[in-house]
Amino acid sequence: MNKEKKIHIGRILCSIIILIIIILAFYFIYNTTKEENNIVNNSSYISQTTNIAEPQENTINETNIEPEKIDWEWQYDTLENQNIDRDVIESLHTTLDSTNVQSMVIVRNENIVDEYYKDGYDKNSIFTLQSCSKSITSAIMGIAIDKGYIESVNVPISNYFPQILESGSDYQKQITIWHLLTHTSGINASDTYNWDAWRNSDNWVDYVLSRGVTSRPGTVFNYFTGNTHLLAAIIEQATGQSLYDFGKEYLFAPLGMDSVSVSNDPQGIADGGNGFAMNVYDMAKFGQLYLNNGVWNGEQIISNQWIKDSTTVQFTRSSGTADYGYQWWVRTFGNNNYHAYFAQGHYGQYIFVVPDLELVIVFTSHHDGSSNIYWEFVNNIVNATR
Repeated sequence: MNKEKKIHIGRILCSIIILIIIILAFYFIYNTTKEENNIVNNSSYISQTTNIAEPQENTINETNIEPEKIDWEWQYDTLENQNIDRDVIESLHTTLDSTNVQSMVIVRNENIVDEYYKDGYDKNSIFTLQSCSKSITSAIMGIAIDKGYIESVNVPISNYFPQILESGSDYQKQITIWHLLTHTSGINASDTYNWDAWRNSDNWVDYVLSRGVTSRPGTVFNYFTGNTHLLAAIIEQATGQSLYDFGKEYLFAPLGMDSVSVSNDPQGIADGGNGFAMNVYDMAKFGQLYLNNGVWNGEQIISNQWIKDSTTVQFTRSSGTADYGYQWWVRTFGNNNYHAYFAQGHYGQYIFVVPDLELVIVFTSHHDGSSNIYWEFVNNIVNATR
């Protein structure tokens, strides 16, 4: 082979080698670029997915998960810290020793500052409230109205007892829930003269409605537990629940009033005027709820308006030492005549509330005598509070 032919072949081989190198380089560059693009695209997809998910997680955390609610518990403090004269309270304890008072609890600014118990009784003892029950039923009526089960206090009770419309008594047809709440229904019965006959009757509601009405509703105060029993019957009709079950759902359970019970009449209607029972701590909670204008642990249990209406004078009595709201007694206490209201039950069951002093005072007793001794006790406590 001559020299020129060898050179020619060499050039061809070099060209082929260079072409192969170029092809390989192109292939390498192409694949590298494709992989980088895939990485970028995948990264973009992951980033977009993450950006979508993160706000959803934040939204769940911020909107759907509520902070844990702290259980309410009584706080305790000394008389001195709450500006109540200890000497007065210790003297009161000595006085109580010679009475039929079974227990006393004093609360100031939501702090239990003093407790008194006779032997055999303590904070867990269950006491029958007697007519203090009326104030409990009034509270449950207020809740039923607040929640729309009952339109207002001005509703005629004939809406719930249609037999009234057939009675022929114009006065009876005029009776409203307000008249029952204030014991001004005009029904011809009272606890003084009709208690045994009413309680021994086969049907308590029928007995009350059969008594007739002797004064125009709203004109005469006549204390009769039968009025409150009709309130209990109305609540049960309107809500479709027993007085206890409705009260437990919206009052007792939110306040942690675990000791509450109530008795029933022969038809199974709750004895809302006389049949509640509970311990002194739960009695104090009920008073504190009213002192708090219906708010408990940040929740509005009873409307402020119902509290106000219940604990201000709705009917001024012509005799006695207190006037009447919605199943609460109203009067003043202490040298400075502080406005106060109280639930009162036979044998000396009491829940006193003195708003200006942030005071709640509870008594349970088996006392047959005059209620004046309790006015003296409360006056002394109020005067000892600064």
